[in-house]
Amino acid sequence: MKKMRLPLYIALGVTVIGLILGSFLDLQISQGLGASASNGFAVGVSAIAPTFGFAAIAFIGGGFFALGMKPTYKTVFRVLFFVAAAACLGMSVYFAGQEYFGANGFAGKAPMIVGYLIALVVLTGVSVGGYFVLRDVTHPYAWVIYVIALGVAFIALVPGTTLLKAIFHRPRYRSLVLYEGIDFHAWWKPCSNYKELMAQYSLTSEEFKSFPSGHSCEISLLFLVPTFLPVVSEKIRKIQIPLFVCTAVLALLTMFCRILAGAHFLSDVSVGAMLILVFAIIANEVILHNPKLSVEGE
Repeated sequence: MKKMRLPLYIALGVTVIGLILGSFLDLQISQGLGASASNGFAVGVSAIAPTFGFAAIAFIGGGFFALGMKPTYKTVFRVLFFVAAAACLGMSVYFAGQEYFGANGFAGKAPMIVGYLIALVVLTGVSVGGYFVLRDVTHPYAWVIYVIALGVAFIALVPGTTLLKAIFHRPRYRSLVLYEGIDFHAWWKPCSNYKELMAQYSLTSEEFKSFPSGHSCEISLLFLVPTFLPVVSEKIRKIQIPLFVCTAVLALLTMFCRILAGAHFLSDVSVGAMLILVFAIIANEVILHNPKLSVEGE
């Protein structure tokens, strides 16, 4: 786990730089890129990217299922593992599926149920893959690592993005372009009159959820795989750094597309990814100093 310190801190440093730059140049960057909700490529990435992010949760769910299949655990634990596996798959399908044809994806192109079906097929496959990759794990505390990873995801997604969105109500760039009465707000300045603006322009609350970026947080869930699973799996430990690099590239692409689609500003996407990275680093440091949880410490 020591070798994950540098990549994690570098990734965190990039998000901090993004937040600093965005604090001064958010509006200019979006204008310079010609950000638009009609950018098909950016919208396409926005629709598909959450599936990649929640694939990390589905993959961990496959690990829980693998643990539930082991007779070495007591029946009550095996039942809990099966429940956790079902919860991981169900949660990932629900949240990923609603993005395909929702407000931030291919809105109105198909019924929402189609998105859920796509997510179900893809993420079930990922969960099965997680089972086969992690079924040979014999580490007695594997379930602890899975729970920690899920805890990081929950804290970042719920108290993190959801709560912050509800506090700041920052208007999205795409709304600023369409409606002259909606002003630009720096990320640290809450939009206090968002309800009046919603009523005036017949907008949904979705147009006032720019800060922070949920998509950036969701795609950053992929960082959990190379960060935590190598602790209990030799298979993943061998490709840990390359896997982290691939994850970082996909996360950066998603963050860029969210800006390009006019859905977020630079500071929004930076903080969205930062939430996962901060909690991942904290958890990584805790694991690092607990040899009982590490393959290397066995």
